[in-house]
Parts: sequence; structure tokens; C-alpha cells
Amino acid sequence: MQKLTLVVLALLAISAVNAQFTGGSDFCTDEKSLETNVDVLLEGGESSSESSNEGGSGSGSGLEEGSTVAGDIPGKYCLLLKYLYGLAIQFEGTAVYELWLEFIEELHYQIVLDVTLTTQEKIQSIWARLDAFIAVHVEIQEAVYYLYISEWGGYVRNLEAVSVSFSAQISESIIVLESSGSTELFDALRNGTSGELATLVETLIQEITAILQGGYSYSYELVLIYEKIEAFLEENSQYSEELLSVEIEGYGVFGAFYQVTAYYWRAYNFQIAIGGEASSTGLIEVLTAAYQNTSTGSVSQRSQIKQLVEKLTAYFESNTDVSVRIQYVYEQLYQFLILQQWSVNVLYSLQIQGYGDIYELIYAFVLEQNLEIDFSNPVVSTSTAAGADCSDVLQINAFSSNTSDLLTSIDVAQESWNATEITRFSAYKKRIYVVTSNSTATLQEKYSAITTVVNAWTTNTFYLNLVKSIQIIQWGGTVSEAISCNA
Repeated sequence: MQKLTLVVLALLAISAVNAQFTGGSDFCTDEKSLETNVDVLLEGGESSSESSNEGGSGSGSGLEEGSTVAGDIPGKYCLLLKYLYGLAIQFEGTAVYELWLEFIEELHYQIVLDVTLTTQEKIQSIWARLDAFIAVHVEIQEAVYYLYISEWGGYVRNLEAVSVSFSAQISESIIVLESSGSTELFDALRNGTSGELATLVETLIQEITAILQGGYSYSYELVLIYEKIEAFLEENSQYSEELLSVEIEGYGVFGAFYQVTAYYWRAYNFQIAIGGEASSTGLIEVLTAAYQNTSTGSVSQRSQIKQLVEKLTAYFESNTDVSVRIQYVYEQLYQFLILQQWSVNVLYSLQIQGYGDIYELIYAFVLEQNLEIDFSNPVVSTSTAAGADCSDVLQINAFSSNTSDLLTSIDVAQESWNATEITRFSAYKKRIYVVTSNSTATLQEKYSAITTVVNAWTTNTFYLNLVKSIQIIQWGGTVSEAISCNA
């Protein structure tokens, strides 16, 4: 009976009409609708009281001895879990089959039936658990991500943006610095880690603290925080799962916060995906590779992707502004998916080097619009800080004992930079050293030359502001304030 149930559910899922993309709508409108109608995912099935009356334990798995799922028919499950349960038939005969069914049971008893959680919190928790499960069992990612839930009007993958949107709206509260120098985020990290990880986390906390004290806008803070978390996870990958699962009271897991920062970073860095020469942008390159790959759909389907590439490339060639390009991509991709819904899993999964997949590109823009994300530049005072007198700004480049005030300050600042940040600036730091150590140049000449280096070393706003925000130790102001003195 259980196997028959799985077959029926699988057939129902396959036969559902995937009508997410419709004329007259767009990604932003669809996303808002999915958020508004998220309650439908938790409808149906048993209530917490019914589970108790039937003898199910609130903390147990609800499994009967010798069986994988309690009962043959999953009528106890809500709509979302019924759809996930229906996927099991695809995994039968694999190592993940039993784990998947047990996982659904855990979601049911530990999250769906938890009366202390709001609907939003349940959706956030389910996505966090699902995302973590798929990270381990990547072989089922496509099957799960692109399962369409007709009653809701979206794919399971859409839970990602919905969850990030919910989390983003309360993320600011957990990074508010208290008078003690702590935050709810820091408290959770300290309470949720131990041993070597706890020691390493203190360094991460110090780096995030420096960002929170930098006077940046909230949105820009998240961009900078993402850089720090990403570098930490790369350097300490053995602790990734443990760190991302740390619980933040009233919020969710640390992994949810990390995902929020990742989307803010992507929204800030559209340049990586669609900037530069038209034919060599990250987006165009992966789409081109897709239609040139004979394993990508039929000849007709590959031809349709090629036509999309040609349309985007032509537009990019005459429009270099990234903000204009992303708007065009957003519009054209939606129109493409209205006619070519077969391509959702193909296009969404394409990875743009150094950025993320196309789903993450599109929904970074969606969230930027729907949440009205503002990437204001770091707050820079119109006057120099106390002690930072423009009359003696030239002294920051006075060379003594093989260094200067500016060079020493750069060294100190880079103690909290990640490897990528240090590498990107290394050649320009060396240039500053060469200019500073030139015994034949006057302090005025050094100042002018170094100001040029700082202002022109990159067009990337993030890295430009990273250098300009360096505090010059003895002089008392920032690099930005120093170069604005116009000495």
C-alpha cells in the first residue's frame, strides 16, 4: 500500500500544470504572491492535538517498529510534505530512500506540529533543514528543487527566496550592537559553539564587530559580513555544518542569516555576473555553454536558448550599465520561461563563476526590489575626525624605519581582511610603499601619487570602500578623509 501511495503521489506531481510563469506577471509579483499564500503549504494533515491523541510523541519520529513511515497513507502530512513524500518513489533502491522518508517524518513532528512556531518560522525552518539535507545528498537536488506545487503556484526552490525574504525582514535586530559590545548573533555563536570552533568564532565576531562599528548602511553591512563569513567557511570548512546549524533564538539557524547576507552580496555584485564585455559576461558564457552542450534538451530546445543568448548579447553590447542590464535580463528571462517552462531546471541551475546560479541572480534582483534594499555608501563625515587635521595630512606618508603612518595602518587593517581582499590590493600596496620610500620625492608629491592610487586602483565599490575606510592610526582619520584634504 505504501508503494502504491508513493506512485500515485508521484504521478500527481508529474501531471501538475506548471503555470508559475504567466503573461502579465513578473518574478517580483510572483514572489510576493508566494509569500502571501505560503499558508497553503502547511494546510491539510493532522493537527498537533490529533497527533497527541493518536499516541504520536511530540519529540519522537512517529515511526512504527519495522516500518519507515507511520501508517501506509501519509494523510497526516500537510500539503508540502505530501509533495515531498511523493518524490520518494524516485529514490527507491538508493541509499537516500529511507533517509528521505525519515527526514519528512522529522519535518512533520519537529516543525509542522510545533504550535510555538508561526507559519513564517515553520517555512524558514523547513527550508533550512531541506537545504542542509540537500547539501549532503546532492544527487536529489534537481528532483527536489524543481518539484512544482500547483496549489501554491511555485517550485520547492522558491522556498529559498521566500525564506530569505522572511529572514531578511528581522535580520537587522540580531546584529544591533549593545553597550556591552555584543549582539544576539554573537550570543548565539558563543553559546552554540565549543572547543576549537568557539575560539575561531571569536575572530569572526571581532571582524563583524568592526563592520558594525564602521558607520555603514544596514544593507552594506550585510555585504561586508557575507565576505567575512564566506572566508571563514572556506578556511574552516570542517566546521561548516556545525556553524551553520547554530540556533539563534527567535530567528532560526545561523545558516539562514548566512543565506540572507549571500543574497545581499549578490545584489550588490551584479557586476560579476553581467558586467564587462557583452559576450564574455558570466551569464552569457554559461548560457552559451548550455546550448552548445548536446546533452541539454533537444535540438529545438538548445536553439531556443541560443536565441535568448543572442538577444541578451545584442542588448548588452549597446547597454553597458549593469543596473540596466539586470532589469533587461529579469524581463527577458521571465518572458522566455512563459513559453519555455521546460527550461526552468536547466536555466536556474547554471552556475555563474564566482557568483552563484541563475536562480540566485534573478532572485537577488527580486529581493532587492521587493525589500527595497539600499546600498548606500559607507557614511563618511564631511569634516575630518578629531585629531585628523588636514594641515598635517602630508605626514601620513613620512617614511621612517621602513614604514609610514599610512603603511602601518594598512597592515593593521589587513589583519581582519580575508585572503582575497589582501591579494587584490597587494600590487597597489606595493606601489604605495615604492612611492612612500622614494627619498627624492617631496611629501606633497607622495600625497598626490598615493591619492591617485587609492582613487583609481579599482572600480569595484566594495573594494574601493574597503581601502578608503582604513583608519590612519597616528593621524586620526580615515583614508577617505585624508585624500579629501586636497593638500
